[in-house]
Order: sequence, then structure tokens, then C-alpha cells
Amino acid sequence: MQSGDCQQAAQCRIQKCTTDFVSLTSHLNSAIDGFDSEFCKALRAYAGCTQRTSKACRGNLVYHSAVLGISDLMSQRNCSKDGPTSSTNPEVTHDPCNYHSHAGAREHRGGDQNPPSYLFCGLFGDPHLRTFKDHFQTCKVEGAWPLIDNNYLSVQVTNVPVVPGSSATATNKASVLCLFLLPAHNLQMFHSSCDVWKVLEEA
Repeated sequence: MQSGDCQQAAQCRIQKCTTDFVSLTSHLNSAIDGFDSEFCKALRAYAGCTQRTSKACRGNLVYHSAVLGISDLMSQRNCSKDGPTSSTNPEVTHDPCNYHSHAGAREHRGGDQNPPSYLFCGLFGDPHLRTFKDHFQTCKVEGAWPLIDNNYLSVQVTNVPVVPGSSATATNKASVLCLFLLPAHNLQMFHSSCDVWKVLEEA
């Protein structure tokens, strides 16, 4: 069982991207030759970092402001979007909460050559996860985060502390959006929620 992996996958990391950019550029001097080249490398690294965290940053104003700022600075400095980037010694990140089924792999091979095998995952407790590939994980996450996001299904869950101030959390809301076999104007959305504290008091 892994612990804590999902927090990084689920949280918007725009602050880390910005901090890395500042550390890459704070020593640069615009009066020195090579400034533009190094600044553009840092901007490309910043842009790459924002792209990697884009899914977790949907709706985050700081993230969207940073993306616009990067675009403006690249335009002002005549930076190309392609080219070398500055190294920030990026952390190796997993995407352990990305529970795509094997359907995408079948599509890339040219359609359903074999009958589909049905997979399942589970979420329970603090929360503990059983993935589609039958791995078990524990994710310390507070707030809303994507549990499943693929071509067929989008599931977002919300975790709250089991008692105020506690690091232990429990899922109190799940939203399911069914994307398969339906026209875009007829998507099916389901919500479920409970008062975790009331349930715990009655237990």
C-alpha cells in the first residue's frame, strides 16, 4: 500500500511552478549577454510545468493568470515555444490516481478485437483506493479531486476531515458524469453526499 502519492496528483502545483521559475531567473541580469536565451529557457520550463499541472488546476485563477503571463512574456522576449528548457531537477511524479480502463489501449490497436473485460475500482475509508489494476493505495487528500477521468466516465470526490483539524479524511460527496453512448447535450450527472460528522457521531 502506498501512502500520500495521490495528494501530489490531485493538487494544483502552480505555486511550485512559479517558485521554480523565480529561482531560475532571480540570478539573471538583463545587461549580460545571453540573458534572453536563459530567460526563454526558464519560460519554456515554466510553461511545461503549467501544462503538467493543468488538469488539477482547472478553475484556479492563479494558474490561468500564470499561463497568460507566460504567453505575454514569451511574446515580449520573442521566445520560441520549442527549444531547450532550464533544468529545475523536477520531482519524479506518478499519476497513481489515474484509473483509466484498458479501453483506450484497445482503441489504439484498431478497435475491439477481444470482448471487453470488466474492471472495477473501490474507494473507502481515509480514503483507501483499489485501482482498476488491483493495486491498493492510501491518499491523504482534503477537498475535491478527480478519481476517474476517461472517455467514458468522470468521477470527482470531495474529502473532509473526519473531525475538525484532523489529517484523517473521509469522502462526503461523489459526482459522476457518464460520457459514454450519449449525445453531448444529454450527459447524465449524478451526485451523492452525506454529513460525515453526523454519521460518525451516530456510529
